[in-house]
Amino acid sequence: MSVRNRRMDAEWKLLEALVDANRPVFASVVRLQEEIRIAVRESPAWVSKESGRHVETEHSLRYVYPRYYPCLPLEGYFVRPILHVNVDPVTGFVCLWKNYRPGQTIVDAILITRAIMACKTANWDAAHRLQQNIFMDSAEYCALPMPFLTIPANCCPLLSYQKSRRRLSTEFYDQAAQESNFAFSDTE
Repeated sequence: MSVRNRRMDAEWKLLEALVDANRPVFASVVRLQEEIRIAVRESPAWVSKESGRHVETEHSLRYVYPRYYPCLPLEGYFVRPILHVNVDPVTGFVCLWKNYRPGQTIVDAILITRAIMACKTANWDAAHRLQQNIFMDSAEYCALPMPFLTIPANCCPLLSYQKSRRRLSTEFYDQAAQESNFAFSDTE
């Protein structure tokens, strides 16, 4: 069995633990050969419709494992793109990683995705800006209230326990905690 497949199996177990601890948020989780599909509820994010911008609370996500994972990062996609500077408005690709490390898992990706959905973080570097005309500092794009996830002890992410403005990941924190301990506090 390849390193990629062993990691995917291990991450599926992490995801199962996360879902079991947070049933109200995860509507469905499906594992396919190359990706994991997740439907979430109670997870607000700004979306665009012909009638204008508004908040929706149910979203479908895809996390794709590239061929050379974990050397290459996990890719995230919104089935229906949200309004955020780090989400491609056509493909739904979400730029999750500023400084990816192979130790990061699907749990890290989900926490980063939720922080992006709630407009609590943004990577303003030119290479990571996928929607050029989004100005998240305006009143219409205020941070949204995101219900916290309970993070089981066996699937703690690599995200920093301390809130950081510039980094998407730092050190491992080895205790069960609430998502609020790992969330991002600022949009820069």
